[in-house]
Amino acid sequence: MSGDSDERLPAQYSQEVKKLDTEDVPVDEDQAFIDECEKDPGYRNRVLRKMDFRTLPLLALAYFLSYLDRSNAGNAKAVGIQKDLGISDPQWNWAISIFYFGYVAFDLPFNIILRRWKPSKLMAILMVLWGIVSTAMAASKNFASFASMRFLSGVFEAGLFPGVVYYLSLFYQRREQGRRIGAFWSIASVSGAVGGTIASAITASPATSLKEWQVLFIVEGVPNFFVAAAIWFLLPDSPEAATFFTDEERRYVITRLKLDAGAAHDHSFSWPQIFSVMTDYKTYIYAIIYITGTSSLQGVTYFLPSIITGLNPSYSNYVVQALTVPAYTLAFFATVGTAFSSDRLGERSLHMICVNLVGMTGFLLLMYGSGFGATYTGALLATASVYANVSIKVAWFNNNYGGLTRRAAAAGVIVSIGTIGGAIGGQIYFDKWNNYFGGHTIAISCIAAQTALVILLRFVFVNVNKRRSLMDEAEKNAVVEKYGGVELAGDRMPDFRYTL
Repeated sequence: MSGDSDERLPAQYSQEVKKLDTEDVPVDEDQAFIDECEKDPGYRNRVLRKMDFRTLPLLALAYFLSYLDRSNAGNAKAVGIQKDLGISDPQWNWAISIFYFGYVAFDLPFNIILRRWKPSKLMAILMVLWGIVSTAMAASKNFASFASMRFLSGVFEAGLFPGVVYYLSLFYQRREQGRRIGAFWSIASVSGAVGGTIASAITASPATSLKEWQVLFIVEGVPNFFVAAAIWFLLPDSPEAATFFTDEERRYVITRLKLDAGAAHDHSFSWPQIFSVMTDYKTYIYAIIYITGTSSLQGVTYFLPSIITGLNPSYSNYVVQALTVPAYTLAFFATVGTAFSSDRLGERSLHMICVNLVGMTGFLLLMYGSGFGATYTGALLATASVYANVSIKVAWFNNNYGGLTRRAAAAGVIVSIGTIGGAIGGQIYFDKWNNYFGGHTIAISCIAAQTALVILLRFVFVNVNKRRSLMDEAEKNAVVEKYGGVELAGDRMPDFRYTL
């Protein structure tokens, strides 16, 4: 569609703009209100701290317990579950991977429910359900019962991570999400350190009538019920429903989100909006970026104790579990630091590339290093990298989908497809006899492929942003019409700029 610069908007677009504008205060007045509030230099930070205090601790606790439950199979293996249940090595790998079949299948449905219902209620219910399953793993008798519990854990935990990614976008601007996702996700690395510590403590404790792995599942499963109750009663469902805001603060939060979203500001819901995510090219590029990262991440998470054992087979279970703690501690600081830097600079892709270069160095040391010092350093670098990678890529795709419904659907689709990497990660460390050289080769190849895709997508976004800045009004109108109007266009709106 081309023509004169005075070409009018299509009738459908004009009606939609009118509908949205009548619900909102004019942009100039919005900005004036924000400026008035921020004449107090500490106003913005006080409001952000208030939101942080009321949302992040509960979300972090929930994900801490979720990831503790998800990754405790590696610690359970170190304290004897595989031998006690008579599970072969191939069966064990499938028991690890089957978690992700349930996870992948239910990511998107739960995110759609979250978009339409109260986040606090859905998250609390799911948490109770996976807490029951996690605790019940202590009663596993064989491969079938253990694998079934792993599958159900995947189903119920599917609603948390993509749900939180979407939920944070209800409260924070795009340049504020990275460090919050980083703080939330860094708890995953803390859960790895705590899981190793708990397993070490159980190993060192006096014997009981229960097996060590049974105690592990019970100790890590029961706290879910208490945190679920706290989320049900305390987690705010949206800025509009948050009772801890004054009226002015509530308007401030809602207005600044509107201004940040710009042309893509849209709170409507329709099934075509969800389907529009399925036809968006970047959905699948982001999904492959997610798959490659998750394959390496979950491979390291599940097999880190085994990898460390391979460095010195004479180490006791206690020593092996203790040696996982520094790796996860470093991962925590790497995740928080990288996320903070990414938000501060308003940049995602270059941070991912730098983090991936560190990870590839770590895997090369694991593959070719000689002596304990070099190879253990490789394990530290690889673990820190694959964890720090996550919060940046999640913030990146969350920043680049406009409209609440498109963003919620994108989080569900990308995490759903990308989590297939978790099933792959459970299979890649197959060559124990070769100190997992083959597993490390697959992991480093995944990171290299991810890096190439990040560079490609950055190049595409740079060119799209440049092209949009040169559009005249007629060309902008044509783009909106092409995508079916304002509500379906979302981040495809010509005035939207992609975060690099």
